[in-house]
Amino acid sequence: MQTQIKICGITSKTIIKLCEKLKVHYLGFVFYPKSPRNLSINKAEKLTSGMSTNIKKVAVVVNPNNEFLDKIKVFFDYFQLHGSEDNNRITEIKKKFKKKIIKAIKVKDQSDLQKISLYKDADEILLDSPAMEKSETFNFNLLNNIDISSYFLAGGINVSNVDRALQYTSKIDISSGVEISPGIKEEKKIIDLMNKVQSYAKT
Repeated sequence: MQTQIKICGITSKTIIKLCEKLKVHYLGFVFYPKSPRNLSINKAEKLTSGMSTNIKKVAVVVNPNNEFLDKIKVFFDYFQLHGSEDNNRITEIKKKFKKKIIKAIKVKDQSDLQKISLYKDADEILLDSPAMEKSETFNFNLLNNIDISSYFLAGGINVSNVDRALQYTSKIDISSGVEISPGIKEEKKIIDLMNKVQSYAKT
């Protein structure tokens, strides 16, 4: 299965251009005021304008209302839901806005993995560490007895542990792992990580 890389928390056109060159599959743009990666709608419009259609644009939101989604829908291919949205809300958003949905699940222990079945209408599932925006590394030991190969995995993934993450799934979500400080992506870190992913794919 082809590896799919999603880099989340994009705030720079320079980083977007690099990701296009490196053939990153998804880029995530955060709308969450508590995040150092938070964007205004105006900034998100400028960043996504002219982007390659080969990269899927993902709006990362937390319990968004329809009014907000209506304002940003034209800029994005996916809505990534990080709040308490249930399957009914996922269905409602898909029907109203004609967007694909990534539902994020905070995983503290194995019981949280049972929640995957609650979101049957999500197009993608993303498993994240409970800290999410605080960049806590995912506890990979929780995945030893479960097949997550069809889901995204996030949570402190970087060049030093991406090979382990790829043992569980080919869908990897990166944010803090390619930053020099919260919200600031570094080109070299992205290049090194993508090289590591490509090397793993060849083994």
